[in-house]
Amino acid sequence: MQLAKEYKAAKSTITRIKNNKSKILKAASKMHRKRKSFKAGEYPRMEKKLYDWFIKQRSKHVPIGGSSIRVKAKQLFEEMYGSSNRFNASCGWLNGFKKRFGIRLLKVCGEKLSSNPDGVPEFKNRLKKLKAELSLCDDQIYNADESGLFWKTLPDKTYVSSSEKTAPGRKIEKARVTFLACTNASGVHKLKPLVIGKAKKPRSFKNFELPVEYKNSKNAWMTASIFKEWFHHAFVPQVTHFLQKQGLPLKAVLILDNAPCHPGVEGLKSDCGSIFTIFMPPNVTPLIQPMDQNVIRLTKLHYKTNLLRSAFGKANTDEYLKNLNLKDAVCMLAHAWEQLSPVVVEKCWHPLLKDDVFNEEGANCSEDDDIPLSVLRSNTIQQQSTEYAEINNLLESIVPEVTFNTADLVAWVSTDDPIEDLNIVDDVAVLSSEEDEEKIKIAI
Repeated sequence: MQLAKEYKAAKSTITRIKNNKSKILKAASKMHRKRKSFKAGEYPRMEKKLYDWFIKQRSKHVPIGGSSIRVKAKQLFEEMYGSSNRFNASCGWLNGFKKRFGIRLLKVCGEKLSSNPDGVPEFKNRLKKLKAELSLCDDQIYNADESGLFWKTLPDKTYVSSSEKTAPGRKIEKARVTFLACTNASGVHKLKPLVIGKAKKPRSFKNFELPVEYKNSKNAWMTASIFKEWFHHAFVPQVTHFLQKQGLPLKAVLILDNAPCHPGVEGLKSDCGSIFTIFMPPNVTPLIQPMDQNVIRLTKLHYKTNLLRSAFGKANTDEYLKNLNLKDAVCMLAHAWEQLSPVVVEKCWHPLLKDDVFNEEGANCSEDDDIPLSVLRSNTIQQQSTEYAEINNLLESIVPEVTFNTADLVAWVSTDDPIEDLNIVDDVAVLSSEEDEEKIKIAI
């Protein structure tokens, strides 16, 4: 064969290439131009589902970060192969996946979904129609959202004094949990927080009645199964009890974002069907989701103030933090949750429910400040300023050799989610059926 001689290849190689001509051309149109082989990944079926999900998201102009792909890959792996330590969705795997499927210009560290204020009126009108059709009042409308919390960490500056460049031998504690915040629009009903840790049965919980709901997962992340269990065994019973106590009809709606840990609406409905869920479009979530407007931020602020109060006066702060256990943390978190007044919570719903609140000014907040300006009323600002002042005073007492500014304190309170958690709100859940066919649950 002339080709075999020209390229110094075996005749069998040329024959195999010819026989696979259509397959090679199809793959080459999608793959990275520098790729020279067609070696599949270790889990090709999972990667195919992941790539299909990626294409669906990009067709909706939803930015997808590398961290989002890694989180989704882990979720799909567990759904298809069960829980295992065999697959870690490492950065090396991510790079290989991108090359295998020709994905370019992807930010591995995550990218925040571009907000689209034009989509806000449409969803607000949809919710307004739903309220009218079902005769729902603010007591019957709920929102829930998750956040991470490093529950025994002081600001990073406390680990390096002003005279040091590094602090060898001193370990920054990264113990982390996820907590779920959920309230109704009136601010009257704040559900018991759900806390997710790594340990199935923490020793400190023994013979102790928890002030929170508690579940566990491998990475202390929210999962679809945990959320579904919370909805049916915590949300529905608590809402039912509240509505009966208020003398209201047994019907309510839970508004959610499109995180992959939130199952489709079919799985989030009470037995009677009168307590159900709807999803917000992903490109408006940062602008109007009530829990993101101040509820979670203030809860963290209260928690970390409580943490410093408990550490204040201790002879050895390091020793105190080392001995702090999860029971102490959930008690402080429950107390922080109780500190949120109904008035503050109710105002966080204004961008979603009030016609005259949301505007372009609120939509143009920077990525580092997700609180619309219209929500920051004077009493809330004063409350935060007072608490930040107390935090600064406490830190000066605990670590007098270090000076903190407001940016340090805001970052400490707000930054609790590692890279793996970024952009979860950008994702759409992918569920496998018994026939192993993909079903995409897209928010309407």
